Amino acid sequence: MRRVVRPRPVGIAHGTAALAAGLADALTWASFLGSVRMAASSRPQPLPRWRTLGEYLFATAVTLLGFGLAFVAQMYLSVANLSLVFLTVVLVVAVRTRMAVAVYTALLCFVGYNFFFTQPRYTLTIARPDDLLAVVLFLLVALVCSRLATRLASQVESLRLAQWRARALLALGKRLATCAGVERVRAEGVRALAETLDARAVLLAAVPGGAFSAVAAHPLPAELGERDREAADWCAAHHQPAGAHTARHPDASWWMLPLEPRTEAADVLALALADEHDAPDEARRELAQAMAADLARALERARLAEALEQARVQGETERLRSALLSSVSHDLRSPLAAMIGAAGTLATYDAQLPADDRRQLMQSILDEGQRLDRYIQNLLDMTRLGHGTLTLHRDWVDAGEIVLAAVARVRKFHPELRVSTHLPSGTVLLYVHPALIEQALFNILENAAQVSPPGASVRVELGVVGEQVEILVIDRGPGIPEDERARIFDTFYSVSRGDRGRKGTGLGLSICRGMVGAHGGTVEAAAGEQGGTILRIRLPLPPAPESAA
Repeated sequence: MRRVVRPRPVGIAHGTAALAAGLADALTWASFLGSVRMAASSRPQPLPRWRTLGEYLFATAVTLLGFGLAFVAQMYLSVANLSLVFLTVVLVVAVRTRMAVAVYTALLCFVGYNFFFTQPRYTLTIARPDDLLAVVLFLLVALVCSRLATRLASQVESLRLAQWRARALLALGKRLATCAGVERVRAEGVRALAETLDARAVLLAAVPGGAFSAVAAHPLPAELGERDREAADWCAAHHQPAGAHTARHPDASWWMLPLEPRTEAADVLALALADEHDAPDEARRELAQAMAADLARALERARLAEALEQARVQGETERLRSALLSSVSHDLRSPLAAMIGAAGTLATYDAQLPADDRRQLMQSILDEGQRLDRYIQNLLDMTRLGHGTLTLHRDWVDAGEIVLAAVARVRKFHPELRVSTHLPSGTVLLYVHPALIEQALFNILENAAQVSPPGASVRVELGVVGEQVEILVIDRGPGIPEDERARIFDTFYSVSRGDRGRKGTGLGLSICRGMVGAHGGTVEAAAGEQGGTILRIRLPLPPAPESAA
């Protein structure tokens, strides 16, 4: 038997409740569709530019699909409840298109709802008052829901674009924060702009003569035409965008953005979007300008940092030059004066001088010549350390042999100095440049010899502390003030009292720190337990050669 479906009575209260429930469900669906649309892509592409005809065809197709579902659902739902199907259709269209298209969809659903599903069917006549109220309420609810859904979709799109912009600017800031130097900032900034905006990017910098030269490009270097360079000149001169997609030089192929409006010779950023025929939408335009502003500030910071570093280096150079001249005028001239005086005496009174006096004069010339040689060697070592040209030729050596060699050298130049050594019974191997470590220890011992009172002894201790080799040089001099112990290792620094009295150029301990630091070690000064000073050298203790092999 054929099943006959009779229309069920629909009351005003029933229809109103159904439409109210439909409104609540509609808003829920709108929120869901908006959230799904927001999560669909973390990086928005240029907004889809639906043509008017395409939008209306989409709305018509969705409406026809809704009618098909309503014809199926009428066997199980009342007429008033069928309005939920059409409300869903209106919401889908409202979320995906504009308000005018949503209104068009609501009117189609209103007419179709009245024509196909209200009594009498297949006419636009409404026989019962409750049906009239139902269709009118449906139209009102559909219009309200379409308005709310369109507004929600617009807000979701705005939030999505704001999130995209914030992430892009944050990523750009992180990349630029790790860059050192103007060239690195330019390269990373151009790369970030090209990747974020899906474009080719070229950074143009002014060169002597008023022209522009490409200093950074991504993904590949690109050539700019004559119209592009004219747009770049206008952009730099007026500090406003020019070129493609603008009113100034629109026939250019590149979109020009100024980077540094506060300088006369401003850098210019040239962008060529992936879709060169379409102008960038407002979101991409604002993001490009914001990223260009961040890049300009990063370039300004990098230039200021380089200028400050250059000024610091220049000041340091001037200070070292003054110190060197002072050192030459005092410490280096003293041995020269002694040598010249002794040599002049020998030349004038050679035949009249006793043999012992001649021997003493010749020994004085030798001693002062060796002293001058040490000063000059210290200057050369300091120059190599300052320019990073000190080469380490490492080899395995016993630390005790280095200590004994340095002690033997200092006894040769200071025979009156008493030096006692305390070495471990076993062999302590170091993988170092033996000559440099010996020279560093010799400088410390010579400093101790200069400040030690007559008859006092200098103690040298060698030991292993943890994973380090420790060499202690303990003198009995007047000591070093606590506030100046860290500064005694500065170049050309000499305290006016204590262990670093005015007896040298102030290079010995500075060279010592540089030589030991080149091996990964440290040098520090401390107060002695019974007066004087303890200079401590610490070097890393390497694995034994067998283990290292």
